[in-house]
Amino acid sequence: MENDDPDESRAARIKAAAKRLFIEKGYDGTTMQAIADDSAVNKALLHYYFQSKDRLFLLIFREEMAELSDPLSTIWQEGERSLLARLEDWIDSQSAFIARAPQLPLFIISEMARNPELIKGLLAEFLPPPQLLRLESEEASAAGGSGLPVLVELVGMVFSLVFFPALAAPMIQHLLGVDSPLLGELMASQARLAKELVRRRLGGLTPP
Repeated sequence: MENDDPDESRAARIKAAAKRLFIEKGYDGTTMQAIADDSAVNKALLHYYFQSKDRLFLLIFREEMAELSDPLSTIWQEGERSLLARLEDWIDSQSAFIARAPQLPLFIISEMARNPELIKGLLAEFLPPPQLLRLESEEASAAGGSGLPVLVELVGMVFSLVFFPALAAPMIQHLLGVDSPLLGELMASQARLAKELVRRRLGGLTPP
């Protein structure tokens, strides 16, 4: 089977298996042998394509972060649009991504705990620079308030509302007795709530 597969097909199968195992078991719980077994190739061939577990992990992580962060980068670069509109688009894009890949937030958090400096460096490749967020804070601060910069407050609120249900899915399902479809509805409801609170905090339009 291995000799009959085109290189591209074999590499794609390996990457798909590695992604599934890394997200399910984390870096430490995944071995090259498990990836080889799951992708139906021998370990020597796996090393031929991807050299090491570290190299394969970084490739998978970068691809996932690029898919997660590309909409955010685009939204933040569209400087002619209001901060409210960009925050609402960000909520929509992150909610849609989590609906497609609900395990990803926990994967990122787990890997940050395992190797925080490495993951912070990788995140810096994809997330908007802090300088840009500080500039946006000037617009957000016009909405009033004191203490935390308004944008910091809003971003923290959005992360907690949009990402937390995915992180806490097993606990929510157990405590509330909800199944996966209801959990999906809860995540959608949290996204709507995040947009409503952002509008109110920035003094935007009252949602219909």
